[in-house]
Amino acid sequence: MLCTHCSAPVRPIVACDIDGTLGDYHGHFVMFASHYLARRLKAAENYRSNKKFAEYLGISLPEYRTIKLAYRQGGMKRSMPIFQGSQVLVKTILEAGCELWLTTTRPYLRLDNIDPDTRFWLERHGIKYHGLLYDEDKYQVLAEMIDPGRVVLVIDDLVEQHVAAANHFGQDKAVLYANPHNEWMASVQRLSHSQLMNSIRHRVGQWHIRNSDREPESVA
Repeated sequence: MLCTHCSAPVRPIVACDIDGTLGDYHGHFVMFASHYLARRLKAAENYRSNKKFAEYLGISLPEYRTIKLAYRQGGMKRSMPIFQGSQVLVKTILEAGCELWLTTTRPYLRLDNIDPDTRFWLERHGIKYHGLLYDEDKYQVLAEMIDPGRVVLVIDDLVEQHVAAANHFGQDKAVLYANPHNEWMASVQRLSHSQLMNSIRHRVGQWHIRNSDREPESVA
């Protein structure tokens, strides 16, 4: 399927979160917060409930926000560990012929180091992408920017973001990256990186079958 204006191929899209999906935000934050407070906090790998992260850690929400601000301002986003399998997942998305849109709620307009720190982390780990979107309502914004029909999969680790993705792109297109902190949400798809790779290949194949006989259209 080609664009009517420029004849460029119209590709399927995979949208993917960063923190908690590609990188170990929770484990990294606990390490930083423990040093910040000079006391040992609960391990992130034991965060397996529907409690808010601050509540699980036993700190107040204002205190959590203060530490999170210090975490961002200190450039910690640059050194967040990447999950094993994330780079292969990204490679699979690109090799399947998809556009990869990275979506994050990182507060782009509040701290001027958020964008360079994010791009540094992506470049450091060799993650190539087509779009990078910052917004608290990231999936609503994405649905306004592109044709939602092009989206074959939306990957996130947070249940509330999964719900937002399902609302904008359809329940069948929203999946949770299987992380300990979303184990309690047994009613939705939770997939490992390897399972996501298989799902992407299948979904892209189905997308091409559905669109093989369609007329050329504009790239949103």
